[in-house]
This record gives sequence, C-alpha cells and structure tokens, in this order.
Amino acid sequence: MDKQPKSTETAASAQDTEQRLRLILSQLPAIMWTVDRDLRFTSSLGAGLRAHNLQENQLTGITLMDYFQTQDPNFTPIQQHRRALQGESVEFDFDWGKRRYQIRLEPLRNAEGGIDGALGLAVDITEIQRLQDQVEQAVRMESIGRLAGGVAHDFNNILAAINGSAELALLLLPESTPAREHLHQILQAVDRASQLVSQLLAFARRRVIAPKPISVNDHIQQLIPFLQRILGEDIELACVLDEQTGNVRADPVQVEQVLMNLTSNARQAMPRGGKLIIETRNATLDEAYAAQHWGVQPGEYVLISLSDTGEGIAPEHLPHIFEPFYSGRAGGTGLGLATVHGIINQARGHIWVYSEPGKGTTFKIYLPRVYEAAEPVAQRPAVAEPQRGSGTVLVVEDNGEVRRTLVEMLRVLGYTVLEASHPRDALQLSATGQPDLLITDVVLPEMRGSELAHALSATHPEMKVLFISGYTENTIIERGELKQGVEFLAKPFTMAQLAAKVRQLLAHD
Repeated sequence: MDKQPKSTETAASAQDTEQRLRLILSQLPAIMWTVDRDLRFTSSLGAGLRAHNLQENQLTGITLMDYFQTQDPNFTPIQQHRRALQGESVEFDFDWGKRRYQIRLEPLRNAEGGIDGALGLAVDITEIQRLQDQVEQAVRMESIGRLAGGVAHDFNNILAAINGSAELALLLLPESTPAREHLHQILQAVDRASQLVSQLLAFARRRVIAPKPISVNDHIQQLIPFLQRILGEDIELACVLDEQTGNVRADPVQVEQVLMNLTSNARQAMPRGGKLIIETRNATLDEAYAAQHWGVQPGEYVLISLSDTGEGIAPEHLPHIFEPFYSGRAGGTGLGLATVHGIINQARGHIWVYSEPGKGTTFKIYLPRVYEAAEPVAQRPAVAEPQRGSGTVLVVEDNGEVRRTLVEMLRVLGYTVLEASHPRDALQLSATGQPDLLITDVVLPEMRGSELAHALSATHPEMKVLFISGYTENTIIERGELKQGVEFLAKPFTMAQLAAKVRQLLAHD
C-alpha cells in the first residue's frame, strides 16, 4: 500500500487541530474573534456568542463601530483594539450586555511580521466577579461589625454611669420635687440609647441569645396582629404558611425582631398603601446555590419570604442596605436592616434580597432546618423592684464613673462595699477584709477579671464572683475571657437587675 503524501498528512493534521479548537471554543464560555486594520470582523466563534444571540461568524464584515453603534474613538473596545493594531498586548475588563468579560487583545501578524489586524479573546468572568463582590462585602461587613462591637462596649459604660446616677438621684429626692420628671426623662433616653446599642450588637453578632427549637409558622401567626398594626389599615397583610414547614433553632425574640423590622421597612416603602405577603416553606440549598452565594452552606432550610409592592430599592443602594447607619430614606437610623443581617448570620442563616424600583422588594430568609420538637415561647418575666440585702462586696472597676455609681447603688441596697480601680488594690483590700462577693469588670489593667477572681479564690474559697462588662457575654466567651456558665451582668443594668443578681449569689442554701 502506498504511503499517504506528507503534505496531505500535514493538512489533515492541521484540519484535525482546527476542529478540536472549534470544539473546545464551542463549549467554553468564551468568545474569540479577529478584526482587520479597519476594525472589521473577519471571524468570530465560541460558546459565549450565544449569550448575545449571535451565531459563529455572524459578525464577519461588520465593524466594531457598527456593532456597538458608536463612532466615539474613546469608546473602550475601539480604543483598546487600536492599541493592539499598534503592536501592544492589551488586557481589560468590559461589561458586554449583562455579562462581564476579561478581554485579551494581541496584534495579528502576517508571515513578514507586519500587523494585519487584531486577535481577541473574551472570557466570561461574571460569576467570578459576583463572588468577589460578595467576598468583599462580607469582609467589609465583618470589619464594620468589629467596629460596632467596640463602640457598643464604650457606649454601654457611659450608659451604665448615667443610668445608675439617675436612679440614685431619684432615691434621694422627695416625690414632690420637679426635678424627678427630668430624671425619668433621662432614664427613658438611656433606655432608647440602650436599644440602639442592642441593635449594633445584633449586627455585630455580639448579643446574648437564647436559641431553641421553634415553629416559624406558629411564631408568625402569633405576630400577625402586631405586624398588622405596624402596617396600618391601608396595607394588606397576606400570610401563606405551608403546613409542612419545619422547625428552626433560633432565639424567638430575635425572630420577632427580624419580622417586625422587615415589616416596618415594607411600611416605609408603601406610603400610599399596598400589600405585604409573608410566605413560609421548606427549601433545599444545593451545592450550585452555595457556589453562587458566599458563605452559604448546602443543606435543608426553612424559608421565610416577605414581598411588598412598594417603591423598591435603587440599584446603587442595594450593596449597602445591610450596613449600619446607611439609609436610603430620610430620617432612617440605618440600623433596622443591619440588625436583621446580624441576627440571621448569628443563627447561621442566609438572607437574600431582590428589588426593582417601582416594582417592590422581596427579602428571603433561610434558617437551617432542625428535626426537634418546637418549644413554646416563654413569657418575659416582669421587672421587680430593687430588694435590699446584706454582706460585703468587693467592687473592681477601672472606669471611675461606673465604679462610683455601682458602689453607691450597692450601699443604698444595704451592702458593705470595698472598692478598687486596679487588681493590685483589690488584692490588698482582700487581705484585710472578708468579701462575700467579688464584682469585677472582665477587662482590667494588669490582669483580667478572671485571673483576679482565681487569685482571690485561693484565700477566699467561699467568695462568689459576678463579672460585668460593656461587652456582651457572647463576645467575652468567644474571646476566651470567660468560660460558659459564669455569673455575668452586661452594662448598662438597672438597680433592680443588680439587686436581683447580688441577692441570688449571696442567698444562703
């Protein structure tokens, strides 16, 4: 048998290579093209063409200017192609239609080395860019959360001093004194400020929570009258609750806050009335969904969806709506949605929002599903009046205002008080006194509150310990400052709360 001519083999090999290249390009989300020196397409191929409703080589004979309908020489693709025609290798990102591409341009040279045109390759990076944006937002939110937690700690110390001083002044003034009304207004202002700090801590995922298995449906049904009052008479509330919806492990008070915050947000978006639909159902988030949403773990979830028919959210506001103090509406604090975001994250859930101006907004909340029986929501205990007690209390607090207020409150409640601003002073006082209770700030100069408690317990083994802090219990446990189960009181606290805690610790068996 005669051998096939070498030139024929070479041609067949080249044809096979070209077919393989076309096959690869037909499956990759990319576009390859060539243009001549007049920026006229001479070829175009690749699977990415389908995203623009184009067929292979459909662009042949059309100039870049005609395709993009512009004669602007500074239009990015035209400008960059001209650079390639000058012999440069060019890279740039470009939004083409609804997709983002990373584009590489190279001079297209002939056998003599002259430049006959340009060769372009565009790789679709839309999903990569979206994930990168999500990562950047997550990092930004985490940084803001750390800042918010620190601000909340310092602010709680100030509120503790104000609250305690106002309560002590009320005890000293006769009922007929006009100044008492001003003091009550101060206490009300402290309470409002404390709620704002609580929202900051919720955003920063640093608030004490009591998660338990709950039925989302039951909880929403209990809240319907409250949600309707928030919406008013001109907004219809419709609840579509799937009976098969499972349970979640979450703090019921926080779930209530999420629903009320989002309902209030919907109310503001519908000033001329409208409709809010709350839906629940089971949902499964698969690997594909998790790959497209940063931080989401695949698994079974319970979905709570809230859709309004309001004004919608402008695209420029959407990336920032969960940031604290960012508000797209006049008069807003910017803490409502930040609080929602923090609560959902603390519950290991996921929140997603879709909105179009003039067409309304939908918030979808995904909470991990659990297969445990739901517990009923516990009733909140009534606040009791401060009760007097007896015993010796050693107070260690480096913040002078907080320490003086705390010492005076304890003395008014009937306790003998030893006070120290530094651990070394506390150790000296304990050598001559016999404290029944140590009340210490968690973060102290020289040594931590836990280290001080350990040192004092060597000589006073019967002494009880109460830790206080402007940080929350969650924060200091996460940082390793304290162990689970210790006695703790977060600032600011009322005299009644302090009295109840101290009496509990000093109660005789």
